[in-house]
Amino acid sequence: MYYLNTKTPMKLFQKARNSKIYVDKSQLIEKVSERIDTMDQYICITRPQRFGKTVNACMLGAYYTKDMGSAALFETLSVEGAAGFRKYLNAYNVVYIDFSIGLEACSSYETYLTKIVEKLRSDLYDNYPKLERREYDDIRQVFLDTDDSFIFILDEWDSIFHQEFMTDKDKKEHLGFLKGLLKDQPYVDLAYMTGILPVAKYSSGSELNMFQEYNFMNDQVYEAYFGLSEEEVRELCRTHKSVSFEDLKWWYMVFCLTITENCGFRTGS
Repeated sequence: MYYLNTKTPMKLFQKARNSKIYVDKSQLIEKVSERIDTMDQYICITRPQRFGKTVNACMLGAYYTKDMGSAALFETLSVEGAAGFRKYLNAYNVVYIDFSIGLEACSSYETYLTKIVEKLRSDLYDNYPKLERREYDDIRQVFLDTDDSFIFILDEWDSIFHQEFMTDKDKKEHLGFLKGLLKDQPYVDLAYMTGILPVAKYSSGSELNMFQEYNFMNDQVYEAYFGLSEEEVRELCRTHKSVSFEDLKWWYMVFCLTITENCGFRTGS
């Protein structure tokens, strides 16, 4: 199995939970679950690197993926006490794709996309043997013929855009692939997508306009689940004691000032 109902997100989330420093962002599950099988089922989170996008994507995958038995991973986390916690726990077919994986083996977008589609097709054939006897030209039809519903968790959707071989035509084709796979498809109950680049900047027209994008500047819905709040940093400093909050704040201010000056801005009059 490559993408469908794999153990990958659960294993990666387990590593996060095992780490010395872990901040509970599990209430994100409750917020995202509200959107399942609704007209608001398309969520796109865009943030710079190191804001916890992948950890949260893995957490969602670990929670939703069918028959994964991941309840123990959420013991002691805040979401465990939520009223609807058990409703979607390990109850869904989940397609989890990290689009940044495998790029080093590709020399063209055509190769990259072909590999993704072939792996999706293989997963569906393995899970739905009745489909192997049919011929398909379109991966969407394979999903449709399962007569099932899926949650799509797509991490780093835009990672391919940074490859030297990508042309403007390739970028448009990538947007078209995502649109065709997800938009107005009855087999999609939720599509949760993350990236660095803003969708609105690259999706001119209707390619990905079904997504509600929550970026670094406009997000008042999910902002608490990405990055660290001041109180979370204070608690980490109290717990680990390797550096004081005051020292950390000072270094942070120096860093911000350095970045500001290197970007050509100046503070003061």
